[in-house]
Amino acid sequence: MNVFTVNHDLCRKDGICALVCPVHIIDAEVGSYPTLDKHKAAYCIGCGQCMAFCPTQACSAPGLDQKDCLPLHPELMPTADQAEELASSRRSVRNFKNKNIPREQFKRLLEAARFAPTAKNVQNLRWIVLESREQVVKLAELVVDWMRLLPQTDPVVDEAMHASGLVRAWDRGVDVITRTAPHLAVVVAPKWRWGQADSVIAITYLELLAQAQGIGCCWGGYLCMAFEHPAAQPVRDFLGIGPDEMGFAAQMMGYPLFKAKVRPVRKQPDITWK
Repeated sequence: MNVFTVNHDLCRKDGICALVCPVHIIDAEVGSYPTLDKHKAAYCIGCGQCMAFCPTQACSAPGLDQKDCLPLHPELMPTADQAEELASSRRSVRNFKNKNIPREQFKRLLEAARFAPTAKNVQNLRWIVLESREQVVKLAELVVDWMRLLPQTDPVVDEAMHASGLVRAWDRGVDVITRTAPHLAVVVAPKWRWGQADSVIAITYLELLAQAQGIGCCWGGYLCMAFEHPAAQPVRDFLGIGPDEMGFAAQMMGYPLFKAKVRPVRKQPDITWK
């Protein structure tokens, strides 16, 4: 049985599907219909590259159906200048309005962020979203409780992150952990080689998508340090992160209280040309 379906009425026999397949399992020569035998199909990662690049939408990969593919709209693509403006206008936001992001808008952001690449197309990331400032504060309090113990349990980390100073600031009413953000998004992945990289890519997609919708983000560095520390189990329990998972990245999110007006100077790129 051929698990790779090809519409012979549409196929141009151009071999493009075989050329773009990342695992090289499609057999195709120009002038012949492409095929994929069932033994090679076991190596298919379900990325849909063959379907995405087929000029006539003639093929369907194992487990996928061409009719489920939505058409791309080149007319909606930003210009190079617009894309550069989006990237360069991004700022870490640490002052937020007391206004929640509607759940439907959050869902739209996460629906788009799922198109971030993952190693071997595993798509095994999951999101945890704290929808209220109250929930964010509960998490921040647990992180601060963990920091209070670091001088005794892990003085090296305590000194490296200046945890004692962060705790004193919290006790004075200054939130340097979550920056008064009304929301928090956390990417969770299985503990495997590419979990962290996949998570960071996904949350970077989320940040730029949020920027395009007027939503500000800030990376939760202290949160991520707690996620991975063995003494911070209450933090992981609160979020529901299992023993075989890790929270690899976090974004504080909300509508910015202030808007940036200029693009501050950055260091020149350090490039080695070979």
